[in-house]
Amino acid sequence: MAIKKLKGLIAAVHTPFNADGSVNLALVSKQADLLVRQNVTGVYISGTTGEGICCSVAERKALFDAWTATAKGKLYLIAHIGALAIPDVQELGAHAVECGMDATSIVPPNFFKPGSIDALIDYLTEALRTSTKLPFYYYHTGMSGVNFDMQAFLEKADGKIGNLAGIKFNYADLYMYQRCLRACGGKYDITWGIDEWFAGAVACGAQSAIGSTYNYAAGIYYKIWDAVKKGDLKKAQTGMKKVCDIVDILVQYGGVAGGKAMMKVWGLDLGDVRRPNVALSEAAKADCVSRLKKIGYR
Repeated sequence: MAIKKLKGLIAAVHTPFNADGSVNLALVSKQADLLVRQNVTGVYISGTTGEGICCSVAERKALFDAWTATAKGKLYLIAHIGALAIPDVQELGAHAVECGMDATSIVPPNFFKPGSIDALIDYLTEALRTSTKLPFYYYHTGMSGVNFDMQAFLEKADGKIGNLAGIKFNYADLYMYQRCLRACGGKYDITWGIDEWFAGAVACGAQSAIGSTYNYAAGIYYKIWDAVKKGDLKKAQTGMKKVCDIVDILVQYGGVAGGKAMMKVWGLDLGDVRRPNVALSEAAKADCVSRLKKIGYR
């Protein structure tokens, strides 16, 4: 499978919920329209930001359908199909193929974890049996507790996972990231995943990035990207201060809950988070929006 290397910002999108906690599929088209207006190039669906592991398989399949119906051809669609049970992963993968997703991604199980790179490759090979037609991005994150060296993973997986396209690299190690960019002759697509380290990753060669704050503040990142490319260090630092100020809000209120609240700055109410995440009070939501407006988000 030829590897297409992604470009630009890819938003890790929130899953919208109604007041009763059900998935609000009607808002997906509005999310997509907003991202297109901000020049975002793709979406990562049902991942960490999307509370995918808090949703049922049926709900996630319905989300895939909603996104392909409204955004196919406008945004590059990556379906996170990771789950604890391989049959669930395979069902989600089969549906991603059927409904027209552009790629899949998996964060590995975080209870019974793969104990070695070989075990991880064996797991992924089985989990991906129903979605081999789509490019696959392994989701590397410290949150999973599966913390193998990713250069070694790419070199071992090369030729064994036939649809491996690259890595969603959500790990605070720019040294490892650079080694992954160059692994196997630079064959694989390594997309950056930590918003508050964005400028450093661009300076190291990142061509794409997947992140949650691109949902509502993509303009800031494109300005930083342009500044880094032009060698305007002061402008890049000014932009990164805004990014860190936004992340401070997320740290205070919880990444997913705070991010959902900040979407109200664009007029989108995506509802509360699902347990075990903690819903914010109306006062806290208003504080998120007020502070984002003061920081600037365009």
